[in-house]
Amino acid sequence: DLLAGRLREHILEGVYEEGSALPNERDLGQQSGLGRSSVREALRILENQGFISTRPGRGGGSIVQMPGRADVETSLKHFIRGRRYRLRALVETREAIEPAAARLAARHRTAADLDTLTRLTAAQEAAFEDIPRFLRANIEWHLGVVAATHNDLLIAFMRAIAQAVLTATDLKDFNSDEVRTATMKIHRRILDAIITGDEEAAARRMRRHVGSYARLVVDKPAASFGDSIKMEL
Repeated sequence: DLLAGRLREHILEGVYEEGSALPNERDLGQQSGLGRSSVREALRILENQGFISTRPGRGGGSIVQMPGRADVETSLKHFIRGRRYRLRALVETREAIEPAAARLAARHRTAADLDTLTRLTAAQEAAFEDIPRFLRANIEWHLGVVAATHNDLLIAFMRAIAQAVLTATDLKDFNSDEVRTATMKIHRRILDAIITGDEEAAARRMRRHVGSYARLVVDKPAASFGDSIKMEL
């Protein structure tokens, strides 16, 4: 653990640059005073954390890399599943993040992002009668908005909670024809704001959208949700 920690700090501080090779096991053992098995365990820790990759053969060894988005997503997924966070925590997290993401999407979106969001919106509308497909398309749409922010931290976090969000939306009252119709309508309005670059409208509409969902699953009786979401629209 100490050797892994020391090497990790060296990597983060730039002593070992990305793409360079760490000293071989023998040299690391001599430098640290550890046996070969301990050195291998330290390298295994670093590899699991995404700081090195192992290349076999001549010119191979332990090659320095920086953890990518996939490593962050995996760690967050394990954290969320392991902690077994309650639904309220998930809902509150979405209320905090998604309006800001919509604002950033309106600011930073590219032509390719708008094409993707338009396609995802159409795909969800086409899945109206197929509830499992509709719910997956709903998550992909929200991830598409976050992707348009071009903020790797936001993207990694939202992708990490995507499965939890999908599970949380698989509710009878959330899946009514009325709610699915309202969902598609507000998605179109949010998309319109993103297309025109209206940051305030994008954030406001997303806040109302996820707020209505929060009242469905946490605060209000399910029977009242249809009325509340129509008022938001």
